[in-house]
Amino acid sequence: MGRIISIASGKGGTGKTTITANLAIALGKLGRKVCAVDADLTMANLSLHFGLDDAGRTIHDVLIEGEDIRKAVHTTRYELVYVVPAAVDWEHVAKADPRDLPKVIPKLKEDFDYILIDCPAGLQIDAMSAMLSGEEIILVTNPEIASLSDTMKVGIVLKKAGREVLGFVLNRYGGHKNDIPPEAAEEVMEFPLLAVIPEDPKVREAALEGMPVVVYAPDSKASKAFFELAEKIVGMESGRQWWME
Repeated sequence: MGRIISIASGKGGTGKTTITANLAIALGKLGRKVCAVDADLTMANLSLHFGLDDAGRTIHDVLIEGEDIRKAVHTTRYELVYVVPAAVDWEHVAKADPRDLPKVIPKLKEDFDYILIDCPAGLQIDAMSAMLSGEEIILVTNPEIASLSDTMKVGIVLKKAGREVLGFVLNRYGGHKNDIPPEAAEEVMEFPLLAVIPEDPKVREAALEGMPVVVYAPDSKASKAFFELAEKIVGMESGRQWWME
């Protein structure tokens, strides 16, 4: 049975989608079969990171028509990595009920080692529905106090809701002299620090080319941090299996 991990944050623009895409491919390169799910029903961007232009069936179709989510799973150009995209037109957005996400996403557990859910930011109903579709949580924040504070609140709410918060990723660190350092960020967050993704121009270059940075520039600073994050997540597998037994 696969692990379902929600990628969550307290505010928009922290880089959840970038982290979801890069972590998915990094896990694939470690031999894990991964499905990335775009659960941001109003700002669908995940498929762009995988170069998927014509998505076909989407998570919106699943929610609207009640179909099996496995019919919306698409292959990507990357080995062992699949994606469930979201629609980009308002008609689909208006009809899809995010409250059904926790019912449909877990159906992927039998087919994949990891299901990564790209969630909306905040604590509104659409964000909560997406985040609660996962059993585990990775929080994403930027090195500024407002982002840290908002994301910490999300983590506390999800922990109270019975989800396992694995920790947080400090994304885009080092771009400004006033960035809050990792040690101080961990004190503010009150959750373990999983990874520090440095500010790296290669990430932006990769996005312009329509591919994740771990593929575009695998030796870049950001890519190395993503691979370290993937290795850390995989390293938790044995402990979880023992606990579940």
